[in-house]
Amino acid sequence: MLLDNKTALITGAGRGIGKGIAKVFAKNGALVILSGRTKATLDEAAEEIRAEGGKAECIPCDVTDEAKVREMTEEIIARFGRLDILVNNAGISREMPFTEMPIEVFDEIMTTNMRSVMLVTKAVLPHMIEQSYGRIINIASAAGLRGLPGSTAYSASKAAVICFTQSLGDEVRKVCRDIRINAICPGPVDTEMFQKSERREFILAAGGDVNSCETMGEAALFLASDMSGCMNSQVLNLRGFNRW
Repeated sequence: MLLDNKTALITGAGRGIGKGIAKVFAKNGALVILSGRTKATLDEAAEEIRAEGGKAECIPCDVTDEAKVREMTEEIIARFGRLDILVNNAGISREMPFTEMPIEVFDEIMTTNMRSVMLVTKAVLPHMIEQSYGRIINIASAAGLRGLPGSTAYSASKAAVICFTQSLGDEVRKVCRDIRINAICPGPVDTEMFQKSERREFILAAGGDVNSCETMGEAALFLASDMSGCMNSQVLNLRGFNRW
């Protein structure tokens, strides 16, 4: 029970990677708070976790909305007293050639994938500083390390998440050494978004493995628990191959 008595907020937790992380955290003793836009999906994920003996609560939230993020954070602190772990997982992808991409689509991807990370982190971090403890895990992507053709906005947004993680991790370490901020950069993960991706065959042609959502959860568990020691401002790559 590596996360016993810990409270964890996971965004984009209704399905895919977020749900996989929530299930692994719950199995290791954490109270998981599932956040996302669709209440029905969150409720279904929470029921699965409870059926397996875990503790789960749902707080629907549009994490691109500053006021709603602030309300969600205040509710968590009021109801549960503290927040130990934050997993910024919410994200979207829209695949198309850059020359055909409307500016509005580029902005939507950057807002969902990067601005949401900033907003939730900015709301949660003061509470972690006050309690002198915290773990923040940002879900980036291998596309943020090696840009993916046809996904320029997605790649750029995930690169921004990586640099945000590194910069803020170093900054916060001077304030509290028991707050650690790291990122995970997965390669292919067996999610609905990947299976429907137009880049799927391009990515798989290079070789390597398609990770399960549970594998993602185990990697997040490593960063959230004491297993990762003083690891901070780092990027954990989950890929079975060095190239796309």
